[in-house]
Amino acid sequence: MVEAIYDKLAAALNARGTGVPSIVCKEFYDLAEFLFTPAEAAIACAMPIEYATADVIAANLGTKDIKKVAAQLETMGDKGLIHIKDAGGKKLYEGLPLVPGLFEFQLMKGIVDERSKKWAVLLNDYSKAVKREFMSGKPLKIEKSLPGRKVPIDKEIRQLTSPIPYREMKQLILDTEHIAAGTCVCRHQGNLLGKTSNEPMGNCMVFGESALFSIERGFTKKLSKDEALKVLEEAEEAGLVHNYVNNPGQFTNLLCNCCGCHCFILRGAKNSPAPSQMVNARYLIHINQDDCTACEACLDRCWVKALKMENGKLVRDEQRCIGCGLCMWVCPTDALYLEPREAGKIPLLKC
Repeated sequence: MVEAIYDKLAAALNARGTGVPSIVCKEFYDLAEFLFTPAEAAIACAMPIEYATADVIAANLGTKDIKKVAAQLETMGDKGLIHIKDAGGKKLYEGLPLVPGLFEFQLMKGIVDERSKKWAVLLNDYSKAVKREFMSGKPLKIEKSLPGRKVPIDKEIRQLTSPIPYREMKQLILDTEHIAAGTCVCRHQGNLLGKTSNEPMGNCMVFGESALFSIERGFTKKLSKDEALKVLEEAEEAGLVHNYVNNPGQFTNLLCNCCGCHCFILRGAKNSPAPSQMVNARYLIHINQDDCTACEACLDRCWVKALKMENGKLVRDEQRCIGCGLCMWVCPTDALYLEPREAGKIPLLKC
């Protein structure tokens, strides 16, 4: 039965720490069959959690035809189904989670064609199915399996998305050697579904070895540091949240510049009673009441409604603040400032 291999694929995707779970349902089958042939799904299921060579993956598949497996892996790389890097003259292959990974690669080129439109519809249908499952109140059965999976002790494999204030993100760009950018996948999906956006589009950014791969395979274009800083400043001015997902050595070195209209993470956070629990909120906004003139310029900048007026004074909801710092950009008296929460005292890993 063909569905059996896609059941295994769902478990393999979940084992990679995806932020969006792969829940077996009709909508997931439609999504998986659109991306993976049964043979490609079998290869994805045979890939360990860490990078592996073609011969290791072939052994997990139970075949000695390493050249054939290597050729299939290269095709999967071109399709944005896996991540590939060179290390000491060897090709290393890494499976991707659903998000961040498969979702982004299918839309980062910004192409408008029938395939892209179909993918946008399939992903939208699947998102509704996941929401339906969560809202049902039933315990979710999310299988996780990979061959030869290694579980590190006291080591975080994946991080939640981290809203990063402009100044810190600027420094990360200055410290990064390889930078690339593609089309914002969330807003592009929205455009394909007829939900148009007027926000800047070319600011889905990739760093480090992940950038090299995405440039080589044509998913993104290379940026100089000056170009990357210009993209960041444009996003800040537009009021977009700099959401960073970072784990050097794996394909999670991404910066999304998010709006609360199209980004499913930010949209989910703002609809939550405690947005700070939905992301890795590294900072907390503070208000210097002596300098605040109650001009209310900052209110519309906050996607999660962490700021409001009470009795003529600006107040902050600590549970709602995600520490993005966007409100500071428009404060005419510099009355707003960020202080790190405990998570923010730990430096981000550099690519």
